[in-house]
Amino acid sequence: MSTAAISLRQLSKRFGMTEILQAVDLDIVMGERHAIIGPNGAGKSTLFHLISGKYQPTAGRIHLNGADITGLAAYEISRLGLSRSFQITNVFPHLSVFENVRSALLWTRGYHYSFWHLIDLEDGLNDEADALLANIGLSTRRDIPAGILPYADQRALEIAMTVASGTDVVMMDEPTAGMSRHETEVMVALIRRMTEGKTLVMVEHDMGVVFDLADRISVLVDGRIIATDTPEAIRANPHVQDAYLGGLTT
Repeated sequence: MSTAAISLRQLSKRFGMTEILQAVDLDIVMGERHAIIGPNGAGKSTLFHLISGKYQPTAGRIHLNGADITGLAAYEISRLGLSRSFQITNVFPHLSVFENVRSALLWTRGYHYSFWHLIDLEDGLNDEADALLANIGLSTRRDIPAGILPYADQRALEIAMTVASGTDVVMMDEPTAGMSRHETEVMVALIRRMTEGKTLVMVEHDMGVVFDLADRISVLVDGRIIATDTPEAIRANPHVQDAYLGGLTT
């Protein structure tokens, strides 16, 4: 039996009298690319926030690689091997592209909060940052402030920073939102390359991206998962068609 990277049991979230998630059970297998889809207001972002530690559940448990992370802070969960990117780009705009990537590498190289180290003299660290920039096609923009990069390049940089942390599980919230078709195609190829061998969990509204990238898909409707299966089975599922996909099934 495959081991779960993320395991959710009876996970619920209530804000006041409003129940956003209702007893969600889900296992996301190590090494798979798993998409969570559903209509607006289904609870997808809330689910992401619960897993990554921004919100605390009203009920239920969350396990990461077998460890119970329910109630842990976001930084504690990150240290256990989960990293996420956000729907809005989250780079350091006044640092150079290179410095953004290098900052993400610091923790995995053992610097932690020892900022007195002369990191400019660390050739191995700098070489690793340059290799990541080459992998995402930003070597020629290495020394410019990240804040002036085009939007798609900022998203690529954020993905590199997410992966640079050495994480086992990567969560991405609408990684292709706001992109042109060509930019989306480039981003899908980048995500596939950068998350090879890792567990990827993503929320994405572009069904072309979902069906292209995902090994399995979970459909969230009104706070409940109504189906989890392969892309082909999800596309053919009549309950999913009625609740969400509609005309996208052909």
